[in-house]
Amino acid sequence: MYTLLRALLVLVHRLYIGFCYAWAALQRVYADLWCAASSTTELDTIVRTLARAKKMPRHLVIVQVIDQSLLDCVRIIGWCITLDIPYISFFDRNGFFKRNESNLKEQFAKKWPDLVEYITWNSYTKAPSQNGITNGSRSKINVSFLSDVDGKGKIVTLTQSLAKAVSTGKLDPEEITDQLITEKLQVKGMPDPDLALIYGYSCSTHGLLPWHTRTTEFLMLPLYVRITVKDFAYVLERYSKCVQRYGK
Repeated sequence: MYTLLRALLVLVHRLYIGFCYAWAALQRVYADLWCAASSTTELDTIVRTLARAKKMPRHLVIVQVIDQSLLDCVRIIGWCITLDIPYISFFDRNGFFKRNESNLKEQFAKKWPDLVEYITWNSYTKAPSQNGITNGSRSKINVSFLSDVDGKGKIVTLTQSLAKAVSTGKLDPEEITDQLITEKLQVKGMPDPDLALIYGYSCSTHGLLPWHTRTTEFLMLPLYVRITVKDFAYVLERYSKCVQRYGK
């Protein structure tokens, strides 16, 4: 009897989740048609929506768990340039973004031809000390593509190299400290993520840079047919109201 009841509850839960996603998709198809009007409309909308935001992330990471359109990524990059977010990274465990980097660049050039000059691809240069919504000149933003190799894979590789150095006598075990590990794992020139937006079914790190996400805020992107400027502005508005207590 218990097994039957549990199976029934699981079935009802899955049907409910499926209904929610289906209903959200239908809403997206028949509502918010204005968001696809033009590139200028998108940029104007996000600037107006976040004009009074208390804070903006310095390093934003998009975590892809399910298949995602490259066009969504292209639009998010454009919005980040408008908001002057210095660093944006796209993470997926299987290297989807790294394999499609050239295709994404081509699509970006078609969608935002006037913004191409404001991007530095996969090069971690020093960004401005402050960010926010700009009204005139824009700074360059750093766009990078990450995979499992840059997260857990990097920790495994470092562990193997340290173990080899110790076994060959090139490194004293006492020299392996938190500071040494941090220096080895740190991505040079890139700050730790402030905000991670997850495009998937569950809220977890999904293997994203485990050494760097101690104070990262994780929020979910809605699983719609496509991400609209309203979706993006909404999660950034939520982030701006978050208070980081650092364990206190």
